[in-house]
Formats: sequence, structure tokens, C-alpha cells
Amino acid sequence: MKTQNYKVNGWKWIHRSFDIPVKKHYHKRLSLQTLSVIGLLLWIITSSYVPEPPAPRIRNTKITKLTVVEERVVVPGVTYTEYKTNGTYSIRVHVVELDKSVPGNGIRVLKGKRHAAGREMLRDMSRRYELESSNAVLGLVNANFWAAVRNNPIGPTVIDGEVVEMLPYKGWSSAFFDVGNRIVIDTIRMQGNLKWGKLVLPIGSTNRRLDSTDVVLFNLYGGATVPFVTPDQVQWLFNEALKDTVFMGEDSTEVELSQETLRHELERAKRESSIEHPKKKVRLRYLRAPSVNRSIPCVVLGSDTGTVETPLRGCILSFDASLYPNLDPNRGDTVWIRFSTNTYSDRRFMNAVCGTPRLVRGGVAGHEASEEGVRSRRFIQHNLPRTALGTDRKGEKLTLVAIAPGSKSARTTGASLAQMAQIMKLLDCYDAINLDGGGSTGMIVENEHAFLLNNPDTRPVSVGLGIVRLHHILRSQRSYSR
Repeated sequence: MKTQNYKVNGWKWIHRSFDIPVKKHYHKRLSLQTLSVIGLLLWIITSSYVPEPPAPRIRNTKITKLTVVEERVVVPGVTYTEYKTNGTYSIRVHVVELDKSVPGNGIRVLKGKRHAAGREMLRDMSRRYELESSNAVLGLVNANFWAAVRNNPIGPTVIDGEVVEMLPYKGWSSAFFDVGNRIVIDTIRMQGNLKWGKLVLPIGSTNRRLDSTDVVLFNLYGGATVPFVTPDQVQWLFNEALKDTVFMGEDSTEVELSQETLRHELERAKRESSIEHPKKKVRLRYLRAPSVNRSIPCVVLGSDTGTVETPLRGCILSFDASLYPNLDPNRGDTVWIRFSTNTYSDRRFMNAVCGTPRLVRGGVAGHEASEEGVRSRRFIQHNLPRTALGTDRKGEKLTLVAIAPGSKSARTTGASLAQMAQIMKLLDCYDAINLDGGGSTGMIVENEHAFLLNNPDTRPVSVGLGIVRLHHILRSQRSYSR
């Protein structure tokens, strides 16, 4: 066969019934035999390839049975169990239960990075808490949803008596834990106030300013200084939100946020930081361990404007001095702080988390998404990884549940909200709520085994809810005791 050589645009072409471009500088010629072998290999690969069939459409089968796959006692009073449900595609249900009748264990809420706007991987959150408290984490799941851009937890959040987030969100439910670790699940609202002499004023929010006229309380979860968030930090939070936010993805409770909405949140956060700087800030130190539904006496350490350091075992009251000219306590004065709930006001609460929707109420299974203002059909109906917590009628037992992501090869699926309610009822929960799930779903059982339900590299979360083995009274509480 005759070979013809010619050049076009710096490339050398070899023509033998077909054209093959070869770099000019190498002047290589591919033989017909070599091309035949390549063609044969391509034919074998393509002819043997069978496209994977599309994932089957999973119907929301009613869950009527849980079968134990694995069960073990973690420590006396705490058990871990893996179940599978009925159905052609089963749901894998991971459960950690705490029996409060067995002493030595407790319930703790953990905060990402120990900051209201912080997020952290569950495994890192667990290890950090163990180092700080000397308590052993026996079981840990993600808890609250969080807001876009600034990452604050959504809904009431209380950690060892400190109110991280006070304000409710829509009709969402909360779980409050008292000093005896007994659990109350309900639509609970909080309000705060300060008292100095005869003057009583409402506290508008905690650890973030929503209104320039409010009195705002900043505690250790508000950061080392007030204001804490700089414009550069806010811009970083915005960039992170573009990649990953609770209101994006199919596990969202809301419609997807647009970049325009996120930028609006960014500008709002910048304004809040700028507004906070000139406010008067009164530094207080607790004279008693903080808790909800109790008045906490605080001694005044001093006051200033600009950037002020948050005192150890204390908080800062920030306000516009021109709006509150009568609020001018002196060093050594006593100011009383009180956070109260709209119901169960006679109980002293130490921890709280928030979620949506209610899954079981008074022993009756059935999610209350529409009642709580949840709109997303995907969030309600799709088979997703999910997290939930429940309790028995007396509030003495805590049940933490995580639903594994679906796997076609393993013939498993996630759960819809209706299925989640049925599962919590089968686990003997008298009351239960859904927590942040989807890509946030995770569970750790015994930190040293690093049992992670989710991929270790998935998203960090805002709040964790854990069962811990108590080795002593928390240092923070012991320091305040009188």
C-alpha cells in the first residue's frame, strides 16, 4: 500500500486509508498491526460492557418489623443495636440506648469548635470533648440543623446550662434535658431577661445580634471576644456555605438557597459585626452554675466599648447605652440573668437540642412536618439517611437512632419521614423527633473503635448529642458551686 506524507498546521499526517495525527517533532508511524490490536481491545471492552440498570424506584413500604443484625452492651446501661427492617429493600437502623436507671452515665450536648458558629467532624468533636472533660463518649450523633453562612444552630440549644441559641424556628420541636437527664420533647420556647436592682430588661438573643436595639448576651460560645466575627471570617463562612449548607441538597427542609440569598446573609452578618463594635459591653462573672429556669447571680467585672474579651466562667451584656441610660452597673454590683421556658418552667434544664419534625407524640407514630412549617417534598418523602432521638413515657430512657445511606448492591435504602416515625414507634419511643440528617447523618459508638456510620470525610456538623460515661462532675459546674 502506498504511503503519502504531508503536513498541515505543524502536524505530520500519514495516509493509509485513514488519517492519524502524529507530532511533527517525533515523526512516528503507527503500523496497521498495532492499530488492529488497539481496535480489537476496544471492541472487547465495549462489547463486554453492560450498562448498570437505573436504581429501582423505592416505595415507602410500611415498616412493621425490626430484625436484630448485631447487638452488644457498650457499658452497663448503654447498648448498641443494629436492625434491619422488613421490605424488599431493607433499612439499616443503628441504635444507641441509655437506661437512666443504671447510674454512671449521662447525656451531653457537644458544640462544634466550642463556638456558636462552629462546625466539626463528629469524630473530632468526640475526641476533643473527651480531652476537655475526661468523660468517655459512648455514643454520639449529629443533632441540630444549622443556618446558612454563619452556621449557628437552628432552634433552642443549651449546653451545661449555657444558652447557645435561644430563639425558636417556625414550629420546630425541641428536646430538653433536666439536671437528672430526664427528657422532655415538646414545642418549647425560651425567653431571657436581666435584673439589676429594680430594672428588668428582656434579652433579645444570645451570641449574635438580630436587632440593633436589643440587649444581647454573649457567653463562652460567642467567642473569645465581642465582636468575634470579622469581615474576613464572614467572607470565609460565605465561601464555605456555597459549597455546603443545610439548605442545599435533597436532605434540605427548605427550598434551595440561591447565591443572591447567601450574599444577602453575608451582608447582614457584616452589618451585625459593625453594629456590635460601638455597643456598651458589661462583663459579668457567674456566681452560680448557669441553668434554664433558674435566676443566676453575676458580679460585674467592668464595662467598655469596642472589642472586649469574654470573661472566664462568665458572659457579656451588649447594648446601646443611649437606649438604656439607666442600665449602668458599677464594678462589684450584682446582675441577675434568667432564661425561662414557656412550659415545664418548674424544671431545671441543663441541655437542649432542636429538630424537625415531631415523629411520635404520646405513643402515636406520625410525622408532623406540615404542622412545623416544613415544606420540602424531597425532605419528607425521599428515602434518606436520617437521625432521630426518642424517649419513653417517663423520660428515663434515651434512644439515639441513625439510618444508614441506601446501597443498591446491599439492597438497602434510606427512610422517609413516615418510615422514620414507624421505626421510632417500633423502638418503643413514646415521644420522638427527627434531627439533622441527609449528608450530616453520623453515629459514633465508643470512640476508640471509631465506628462511623458516615464517611469520615463527609460534612462537619454544628451540634452533637452524646451519651457519656461520667468520671467526675464537670469542671465547669464544680468551679461555680458554692
